[in-house]
Amino acid sequence: MNDFTARSQHSSSAIDTASSILALGFDSASVRAGLLEMVNGRYRLAAWSNTALQPNLSLNIQAGGLLQHLGDRLHRTLWNGDEGAPIVLSDEPASYPPLDQIAIVASPRSRVRVWLAGLTATQSLAAAEEALGGGPAEIVGQTLHSAELQVGRLAAVLARIEIDLIVLVGGYDYPGSEGLQPLYELSRVFAAVLARTPPPQRPQILYAGNRWAASGVAEIFQAAGAGTIDVVENVRPVPGELHNVGLVQAVNFAYWRLCRRSEGVREISRWVTAPGHISSIESSFAQLVQVWLEQNGLPDLHALYCGPAWWLHVVARPDQQGLEMRYVAPNSRPGDLESWPPLRLVSGDWPNHLWPRPAGSWWDRGALAPLVAAIGQVAPQAMLQVLRADVLEPRG
Repeated sequence: MNDFTARSQHSSSAIDTASSILALGFDSASVRAGLLEMVNGRYRLAAWSNTALQPNLSLNIQAGGLLQHLGDRLHRTLWNGDEGAPIVLSDEPASYPPLDQIAIVASPRSRVRVWLAGLTATQSLAAAEEALGGGPAEIVGQTLHSAELQVGRLAAVLARIEIDLIVLVGGYDYPGSEGLQPLYELSRVFAAVLARTPPPQRPQILYAGNRWAASGVAEIFQAAGAGTIDVVENVRPVPGELHNVGLVQAVNFAYWRLCRRSEGVREISRWVTAPGHISSIESSFAQLVQVWLEQNGLPDLHALYCGPAWWLHVVARPDQQGLEMRYVAPNSRPGDLESWPPLRLVSGDWPNHLWPRPAGSWWDRGALAPLVAAIGQVAPQAMLQVLRADVLEPRG
């Protein structure tokens, strides 16, 4: 367990425990907690602690143990054992000061396991692979359209591999019926496979191919008793053009839906104080990048979150609609990132062997920035004050 306490630094300062804010974070490897307190009119990071995530123990119970540990260090009660929740109400506020706000980020599981199915390797499947790099997806297998496809063999393969999502792609956005038939044939194979699969074990089906075939594909799955499909924009609507927004949004939604199934997520989501809401670590980090770009008046900002299961690169620009995001394997530097701006903000261990740290950069050594960023939902000034004073270490 790693701990940090800054109370000694503020021992001669006026600490207002009535303005305490708790930030909690859960990733696939750890549980983190940070306590923010008002010191002489400004919020500071008073203490933080983290411990390893225990996969077989619910998140709310693990959070309770961490908060009890942190409270013991601070000689303060942070956890209400009777309620099984952080202390937000107190009959004796002088002796047991309650928390004023609570913010939570949670990404407690690994990536969405995706099986790709498409018409061509160089067009539809290649487009889907490129698009999925912008979301928390792990491609575990793929199927190309072929007359030799066998339902039984494919069903046996998929039964051995845990799949969360099947992505079906192919065809440009042309209405001609000749181009639709291969998609219908491929859909019939997968519909037959899923019809053999018990509904609780069926992966989600996402269609991102020729939009003129979407209704026909949906009818094929329904007629086979294989369930419904979700349709997003074609990832390759015309030759040489990639549309990834719809697919990435759908994968993000699928990831968050899977995270919410983790034991204890429903309980911890109730702790978040209004008007805030529980969110993923990745979405909170992306929002931080956008805020930091605007606060510092930067022409662009390339930031990296070093998570245990993947690294997330984010680029923000003032004139850019949305953010550019790229999920990569830890300790890797894919060639297509060479065209990105220099890396200037890192949350987690700075990978100097891949990106030497430049002047004019910021480093979040404790990977606390996504937790603190979530506080911006309810206390934006507190978020900025703590990021500047305690979390993002500047260089140059």
